[in-house]
Amino acid sequence: MVEHGDQPTGGGNTFRADDDHGAAVAGKWGGPWAEVKWLAPDHLLISYAAKSRLFEQDDEVSGVRISYQQVTR
Repeated sequence: MVEHGDQPTGGGNTFRADDDHGAAVAGKWGGPWAEVKWLAPDHLLISYAAKSRLFEQDDEVSGVRISYQQVTR
């Protein structure tokens, strides 16, 4: 769990993906582009690059609902 104000490190426990050998648009860190946005205190939206290879995509973690949006960039 990441506390308010902390910077996340390492792998996540909600969403894991890679760029599928360069098929998906890369983010600044070298992995697939992704963006996280809070829609409400208990609802998170994760947008991610189309063509990403998905390994984990949970719908709920610790009482927080998670929605996903595939984005063509």
